[in-house]
Amino acid sequence: MSENQTISGENVFKERSIRSILERLGLDDREVEVYLALLHMKIGRVSTIAKAAKQPRTLTYVLLEKLQKRGIVSEIEKGKMQNFVAESPQRLLSYARDQMNELEEVEEMLEGAIPYLESLTSPLAGKPRVTMLHGIEGMKQVYRDVLQQEFVGVFNTEAMYKAFGENIVTKLYGKNVKLKGRDLLVDNAGGRSFMKEVQQHPGYEIRLLPQSTILETDTMVFGDTIALFSYDDEQSIVRIENRNLANTFRSWFEMMWNLSEKTSGSK
Repeated sequence: MSENQTISGENVFKERSIRSILERLGLDDREVEVYLALLHMKIGRVSTIAKAAKQPRTLTYVLLEKLQKRGIVSEIEKGKMQNFVAESPQRLLSYARDQMNELEEVEEMLEGAIPYLESLTSPLAGKPRVTMLHGIEGMKQVYRDVLQQEFVGVFNTEAMYKAFGENIVTKLYGKNVKLKGRDLLVDNAGGRSFMKEVQQHPGYEIRLLPQSTILETDTMVFGDTIALFSYDDEQSIVRIENRNLANTFRSWFEMMWNLSEKTSGSK
């Protein structure tokens, strides 16, 4: 492979990485195309930018307006013609910080609004409330809810590693996370890895289920909620909110816990 081919390959990899970063900042794929095209051009008219970004001219104008509102593109006049320029890439950092500050403000407001919002969604007494979430982000959201409080769980960690590509617990809360609850894990390579990565302590214990145990879904119970995780192609989570059902599952959990194998960190 020639040096030029190597450099070209590196540039393609870098551009893909940049696209991913820009999309995570909140730009959609068409905004990314227009922004990168303009960045390469330094300055350009709508028609020229549209051609370089391979977008319709009218749509390109709308996208440029959106990028202006984000503060990463500016409009200038050159020879009485309307032109656009990309701001310094450093502005992306400023934009990211602005977004973080705004999210912190929204988080504070939401914390104050949660009691009222929850009062609107409270299920009727005795009637289970069933909701579904989909995809990796949905799973992460439920994990955030679960791991902030005391829970009991039965799961096959190999499926978790396969779905997330890593330990989702340490990903969300760091390597020094201290969980509150108890876990029953299938005794396999994934379970053993999980025990090395998540520390047991008086408030959190792990026991092992036999290697022959087959779990198609993971189950976690916290408060009055049961969360069922399915790591198949659809990657879905079913949440059931009902005190009686949650307590019934806890009774099953206790039976399995008493029959399961203790680990070095278990009582």
